[in-house]
Amino acid sequence: MLETQAEELMLRGITSADVGPEAKEYNLLRADEEYRNGNVEHSIYYQVKAQFQSTDLRYITEAEDLENQRPSTEDLLRVASDKEKKDYKSNRFLQNIIKYLQQKEREKPERPPCIEAIEHLDFLEDVDDPVAGLARINDICNGLPTEWCVLHLCKSFNPATTYSVFNEISAADGAIYLSLLRHCRSPELGPICLRFSNSGLAEIFKQYSTLVERFRRVVTVDPLNIKSKEAKQKYWEELNCFDAFLKKLLSDFRDIMAPYAFVFLGQRYDCSAVASQTKAVFSRVDEFCVDRQWSNHQRILLSQASLHANRLTSADMKHIAYEMTSNENEIHMVYDMLRVFASEWQPLEDRQVQVAKSFPTILVVDERLDHLHWEQLATAQEFSRVKSLHCLWRLYQYHKESIRHGYFARSIKRGMCVINPGADLPNSGRRLRSFFEYWLSHWQHLFETVPTEEVMLRQAYLADCFVYAGHGSGLQYINGRAICRARVRSVVFLFGCDSTRMLGTGLYSALYGAHDYYHGALCPTIVGTLMPALDGNMDNVSVTLLSLWLKPGNNQVMPWTQIHKMSWLKKGTIKAANEGEMPPPSMAEKPNYHLGSLSSILSLVQQGKVEPTVYNCCIYVCRGLPAWNLDVEQMPF
Repeated sequence: MLETQAEELMLRGITSADVGPEAKEYNLLRADEEYRNGNVEHSIYYQVKAQFQSTDLRYITEAEDLENQRPSTEDLLRVASDKEKKDYKSNRFLQNIIKYLQQKEREKPERPPCIEAIEHLDFLEDVDDPVAGLARINDICNGLPTEWCVLHLCKSFNPATTYSVFNEISAADGAIYLSLLRHCRSPELGPICLRFSNSGLAEIFKQYSTLVERFRRVVTVDPLNIKSKEAKQKYWEELNCFDAFLKKLLSDFRDIMAPYAFVFLGQRYDCSAVASQTKAVFSRVDEFCVDRQWSNHQRILLSQASLHANRLTSADMKHIAYEMTSNENEIHMVYDMLRVFASEWQPLEDRQVQVAKSFPTILVVDERLDHLHWEQLATAQEFSRVKSLHCLWRLYQYHKESIRHGYFARSIKRGMCVINPGADLPNSGRRLRSFFEYWLSHWQHLFETVPTEEVMLRQAYLADCFVYAGHGSGLQYINGRAICRARVRSVVFLFGCDSTRMLGTGLYSALYGAHDYYHGALCPTIVGTLMPALDGNMDNVSVTLLSLWLKPGNNQVMPWTQIHKMSWLKKGTIKAANEGEMPPPSMAEKPNYHLGSLSSILSLVQQGKVEPTVYNCCIYVCRGLPAWNLDVEQMPF
């Protein structure tokens, strides 16, 4: 399809935003070709370019302002040439078009001129040369917070699925490109790219494409048909089989990515001990790389591994050494070096808790890889996802004044929740109502009531925080276009099945998720799910997450960790776990209960510390900017 010279010439000079999916395929094809030809930096340019598509422009708030910048009929007639004016006088069709446009202009209400600059949309729009494009990408990445590591993930071009539906594309074989756009040695050293391709990856894609339907088949049961002991036993056996399937799938996924799982770890928290040790480590890495004439690619990977050496097992270190070089002497030297660095980092972490913590890693994830559980590769690491570097840059530019040390920092006080608006989840509604009335009594609540669009736009999205809990993402109650034409100030939580899963809009089209609309409206942060979950487990995760991140309306309530969990899950009753014994402490007596970083709480969820079963913990993701609630914890920097 894309091999003809005419099509290549046509597509080379236009952006993905102009023609959509076909341009995406073209850019992915060019990324493949450039990588195979050894032009890795050119490949990175085409990878980044491929992930910004025409649909992204439809989802942005500025689109309405762009529409207002279209020339008026008066402007069109004024700039027309003599020949065009002559043709116009004799062309009834063109005259009717102008009359129609003039009528629409008269009907359109007058609006004040837009004072906001229309920018940060497609920073590669005027670039068609890979060298200039990569320079632009480097400028963008160097303008992001220095605390961030930015990893770019996309799936390679596959001609067999160019015009396929998403399920066929996601199940098809392909390579994974992992580009380190911003890393621990930026901006001193530029971006690098890793390519993963083997027979095991093809099976991973195939199995992942069936994951959601497998789960739905297990949990979609008629309550009337599951009352007998045998039916319940069969249900739990099937659920345990799914759990085993998912564990095996995640294990296989980790094995494929394992040699380079350490690149997902973010930069260590900034303190004098970290700065001193990092400087010493990088100095020794540089000396080794210069002596051995290693490339920048090898230097960056060795630097990253050395920065987190104490988090690597002995087997990891050996594997990394074999991946970096085939020289036996160098393999032993790298292994010994990593062991020394590990022995130096560990005592620092033991003496200073802050040394062990890392800043967030931003994952720029292609829509075709978004359903994979990337956070499970490094569960102790803080992550946040975006769909393109363009999206990340736009959010950063708009919220720049609120970003401190790599976090969107705000005091979260005012909030609103919409709980079980369909009134068809009685158990979940009862549990969540009791939590919000107990913990967030000062919020505006909407229980078992369908919200109007006016309420969502004027109240929910203008609060500091908005929580939706019900079926799906809540888009059944408000039009997506209404969201992305608004400005969403809130940090948004969408606690529903598939709430931020990428979905197809039809044959041969870009995917969308609810978060696309919210990011279009410049919402800083969204927390949602990648697939369905059981109500009780999702309710437990949601209230635990919210209680750790949000201050209660009354500081005399007991910590949520002290409640009797089964009473709350079964009846929605809140009482102390050790009722009758010594009364639990109040929140006023627990000053260190909360965590300011939202991504760090999601990391606890990913580790299984809230819900231990893997299908209940691996589905929660943060999208957008990493958020920090200054109302519960000040930054330690």
